[in-house]
Amino acid sequence: MTVGLLLFAVPAQAAPESEAAGEVTEAAVSAAEIAANNAAVWESLPPNVTMTVLGEMPELVGPIDHYTQDGPTTTTGVTALAAATVPYNFTFDGVHDWPGRDFKSTKTKICKDIEVTWDSPEASWHKFQVKLSKGGTVTVPTDGVARSYCWSGVPTNTIMFFNYKSTNNEDGDIAFASGSGRVRYA
Repeated sequence: MTVGLLLFAVPAQAAPESEAAGEVTEAAVSAAEIAANNAAVWESLPPNVTMTVLGEMPELVGPIDHYTQDGPTTTTGVTALAAATVPYNFTFDGVHDWPGRDFKSTKTKICKDIEVTWDSPEASWHKFQVKLSKGGTVTVPTDGVARSYCWSGVPTNTIMFFNYKSTNNEDGDIAFASGSGRVRYA
């Protein structure tokens, strides 16, 4: 009795154009991972905060604040009055613990639309959190999916800010993130 091995040839497929050119492409986050991230966030939200999945961040129009760790906040297209008003747009990169701009609240419900990804390490075990100085902390998944968080019961005529932070940054193990978004009233 002779036993043979039959091999099937699989046709070769060309690499995507960006890989062929030597660039590394970023893997897309799976729908299951996004759903798990959303479920974990909904379960951990403070009672005064809601979350809505946007998917993609709407185009940022108007002045944009840009935050970098240990660098100055720069704002493009701003007027003298824009520094303390809502709505405003923001971007950030290389951040592990940074306060956003101060603003004076005029309404009791403030929303932050935000999308975040890790810069380093790319597959971090850290969590990324956003805290409203007078409203509570939320965990923001770092999957690049835009979400909207809305804080209710916010005091009016009060100076506030959002703080951006990766968790458990100890003994040189620091995670840095990038993202973008906007702050608005509901």
